[in-house]
Amino acid sequence: MVEDASLEDFLDAGDESEDEGESGTAAGDDTAETESDVPDTGVSTDAVDPAVTTYAWSPEGAACAECGEVVERRWTQDSLLVCGACKSW
Repeated sequence: MVEDASLEDFLDAGDESEDEGESGTAAGDDTAETESDVPDTGVSTDAVDPAVTTYAWSPEGAACAECGEVVERRWTQDSLLVCGACKSW
């Protein structure tokens, strides 16, 4: 395949896919309307850890917490934002 392929190169040439009926929806796909009506009562978020930042980018630059050098890119290490030279990889 050519490296600069268009998204249209991946489209099916037929007007309707095999699974679509006359209405244009996939056959057997009648759950789309009722899926949002069912409440998620069994879902628990107690066991999920919140997302944490591992990287920060400052276009004006910010000081490294270890050496004090002003850099654009800093990574989290021991709850501090440090530059690439101070980060223990």
